[in-house]
Amino acid sequence: MINKIFRPILEMLPENNRWERIWKIAQVDFKKRYYNDRLGLFWALLNPIFRIFIYYMAFTHVFKIAEPNYAQFLFAGLVLWLAWSECTNRSMNILLSKRFLIENIQFNKIDLFISHTISSFMGMTFNLTAFIIFLLLSGIALSKYVLFLPILLIILFILCLGASLILSTIKIYLKDIVHIWTMILLAGFWSSGLFNRAEGMIEAFPPLKFINPFVGLIINARNITMYSKPLNLELLIINACFGLVTLIVGVFVFKKFSHKATENI
Repeated sequence: MINKIFRPILEMLPENNRWERIWKIAQVDFKKRYYNDRLGLFWALLNPIFRIFIYYMAFTHVFKIAEPNYAQFLFAGLVLWLAWSECTNRSMNILLSKRFLIENIQFNKIDLFISHTISSFMGMTFNLTAFIIFLLLSGIALSKYVLFLPILLIILFILCLGASLILSTIKIYLKDIVHIWTMILLAGFWSSGLFNRAEGMIEAFPPLKFINPFVGLIINARNITMYSKPLNLELLIINACFGLVTLIVGVFVFKKFSHKATENI
């Protein structure tokens, strides 16, 4: 099914093109994650759906949160967060898992991280599709503002790519980064406004919008998909700058230290 969906894009690329190689590696990674399992792509949907069910039951029946359309409210945030969490966690082993390519083929190593991020986003497209269908089935009409969703996805892509470059390079020198990153993700998870209105969190602690980019991403994702509101431009600009800085730092760190890092693989 993946080939049928994306083949027109691939056919536009010339043979032996750098971007064709990136796309091929992304396809292989995606297939390795899901196609060898009995249920295949179903696992890409099961994780967020199961989490939404658990969180929905806990926060509506135990903590008595009375947010309208709370399941959709959770889904909008979790789609973005799970893509970020999966992409960054798996990125720390890229240099090790792709060692055979690094040792035998001359190419830009950053291409591996672009492929990895594309692979993670391929899985997210199924969750996004399920989310949109869920909104329509539950009677929430989509407005023209949903057309701005690709802007948020581009910012998320840049964030994932930059963080992946940083984490993978650090992992070679500091194995403990795996545990440190787990704690950072946990802090980010509970401070992103996944379970409550992030606007209230910003009012209580304004610097949060500069510290955790997912506060702004989730607010804007809900605005354009659930509430028929335009993008919050202030948060969008903050998130875009955060993503660009992360990518610039990631490229710098990787180019400066990846040569020594690959020697230590």
